[in-house]
Amino acid sequence: MADVTLRDVRKSFGGLEIIHGVDLDIKDNEFTVFVGPSGCGKSTLLRLIAGLEDITSGEMTIDGVRVNDLPPKERGISMVFQSYALYPHMTVYDNMAFGLKLANSGKDAIDAKVREAARILQIENLLTRKPRELSGGQRQRVAIGRAIVREPKVFLFDEPLSNLDAALRVQMRIELAKLKEDLNATMVYVTHDQVEAMTLANKIVVLRAGHVEQVGSPLELYHHPRNLFVAGFIGSPKMNFIETAATGIDRDSATVQLPGGGTLTVPARSAGLAPGAPVTLGVRPEHLVAGDPGSGGGDAVMDGKVFVVERLGGETYCHVRTADGQSIVLRTGGEDTVRPGEQIRIGIPAGACHLFDRDGIALDRLERHPMADQEMPRHAHA
Repeated sequence: MADVTLRDVRKSFGGLEIIHGVDLDIKDNEFTVFVGPSGCGKSTLLRLIAGLEDITSGEMTIDGVRVNDLPPKERGISMVFQSYALYPHMTVYDNMAFGLKLANSGKDAIDAKVREAARILQIENLLTRKPRELSGGQRQRVAIGRAIVREPKVFLFDEPLSNLDAALRVQMRIELAKLKEDLNATMVYVTHDQVEAMTLANKIVVLRAGHVEQVGSPLELYHHPRNLFVAGFIGSPKMNFIETAATGIDRDSATVQLPGGGTLTVPARSAGLAPGAPVTLGVRPEHLVAGDPGSGGGDAVMDGKVFVVERLGGETYCHVRTADGQSIVLRTGGEDTVRPGEQIRIGIPAGACHLFDRDGIALDRLERHPMADQEMPRHAHA
C-alpha cells in the first residue's frame, strides 16, 4: 500500500477558500478518519485526495509520487461513496467485475479477484442477485467489494454508513474494522459520527471550517484534547463544560470556583493565568460520581437538581442543573432510581478534569494518560 502526504494543501471555489493550508501525513496501512461537523471540509479534503477536485495550491503525494495533476484513475485509489452507485441491471458479480472489464483484465483474473473479495465480505451467496434484491448493508458490501477488486494503493470512504439504520451501522462498523485487518491497507474514511471515528481509526483528524484542529490516536484526543472544540466533539455524550474563574494559581495546578460555592484544585500547566481569570472546567459524564468525597465520590462536590433522566438499560444519564443555572450530564448505573426534580450531589475527581483558558486552549495536565497513545479497542460500541 502507500503513504499519503499533504503539504500546505488549499482549495478555493472562486474567491472563497474552503481548505486552509492542511499539512497531513497518512502512513502506510493506517486507518485515518476525517471527522468534524457538517461543512467542515472533510469530504472536500477526501475528494482532493481522490482527484475529484483540483488542488488550488500546495502539494500532495501518494506512495511518494506527486499527484496534483494526475487524474483519479492514475492515482491508485478506490473510493466508496455514501450512495452505493450500483448498476441496477447488473448482478452483484458483474457490478464488482465492471471496472476490471473496462481495464481489460483477463477473465480468469477477474473471476479470482471478484470471488476473493466476495469471500472477504461474506457475500459469496449473493453474486447472482441484482441490487434490488439486497438489503442496505449488503449493497454497501458490494460497493466496498467493487473497490477491493481494483487492489488500490489507498481506499477512500465518504460516509459509507450514513444511509443505514442504527443497528446496521453498528454491524457494518464491526465489518469495516475486520476488513481493515484482512486487507492490511491504507484507508481514509470520512464521517460526521465521532463514535465511528473512535472505534475505527488508528488516527483521527478533527476538522473545523477547513482547518485541522488536532491529529492523534482516538485515546490521545479523548484524554488530551487540544482545545474546547476537540474536547466537546470527541466523546459521547460530550464533555461537560463549566464556566468559572481561577481563584488560585500554582505552577502545577489551578484552583477554580465550583457552582454552589465550593472549590477544586485541578492539575494543569497554569503559567500565565492570573487569579480571577475566566476559565472553563471540563469533565466527562463518565468521570463524575454521585456522592460525597468521603464516600469515594471525588475531590470536591457540587449540588444540583435533576431535570431529565435517560435510562438506557445498562447505564443512566442524568441531566442536572447546577446552582448557577449551568447544565451538566452525569452517567450513573442502570439501576439508579433518581427521578427528575430530585436534588443530587455530584463528586468531581480532580485528576479527570480538563482546564481551558479564555481562548479555549487546553492547559495541559502534567502527565499523559497511560492509554493516550494506544488505539481504541476494535470491539468498542456506541
